[in-house]
Amino acid sequence: MKDFKDNKLRKKLKKNKLSDKQKNIIKKIIIFFVSAVIILFLVVIINKARILRVEIRGLEILNAIDIMEEAGLSKYNNVSIFNVPKKEIKSDIENNHRLQVESIKISFPDLLIINVIERGTLFLLESSSGIYEITDDGYILKDNIIHNYDVPYITGLSINPTNKIVENDYSKYLSSVIYDLKTNHNEIYNLISEINAYGDDLILYPRGYQVQVILEKYVKTDKFVDLAAILKTLQNQDNQTHRIDFRFKEAIVN
Repeated sequence: MKDFKDNKLRKKLKKNKLSDKQKNIIKKIIIFFVSAVIILFLVVIINKARILRVEIRGLEILNAIDIMEEAGLSKYNNVSIFNVPKKEIKSDIENNHRLQVESIKISFPDLLIINVIERGTLFLLESSSGIYEITDDGYILKDNIIHNYDVPYITGLSINPTNKIVENDYSKYLSSVIYDLKTNHNEIYNLISEINAYGDDLILYPRGYQVQVILEKYVKTDKFVDLAAILKTLQNQDNQTHRIDFRFKEAIVN
């Protein structure tokens, strides 16, 4: 009797056991539903993930709203974050030569982050067509607003204001000397108030001194270093010095 019941139970279990074909069908149904859920989720994400906000980071002088308007960034509103034209955005912003785009990043779900570097002003250049800011890397900034007056003021250099960067050989040379001072001898760079480069020599007016300094046209950085030392000695003298001729090896002070 017991064997009969066991056999009956085995037959029932065997009857209820799924065949391989049935298992495959169930597996396919599960995969189909999971795939459908994933696809639906991705569709929702893609539709929702659009650029609605823009942040410009790294600014010290310029205003972010002005840059957005100038670059026309509003045309990228509602663009999918998966289809952001980074090269176009970079080009639009860098039409302002003061700005250099360092990176463009997406922050899910709707934020576009643009990291920029503002080019520093090396000196102000007065030419027949106006006053321009010349950046550390030689870009000519033609803004109507001068953003930094606390830099050397130079007259007599040749530039073409229609160019993006300084191209005249001598202007590039003097720019490189001043950049070297700014980078490696900042306290001496800050001494330079004005340089007149019209003639065969340079006429320099140090900041805080009522003195005129004559330098050779192709002056080198170390000459400025020596000049700074001479100016320090003059601070302690009672007699007023009006001119320093430093075109030669030794300075002539009178």
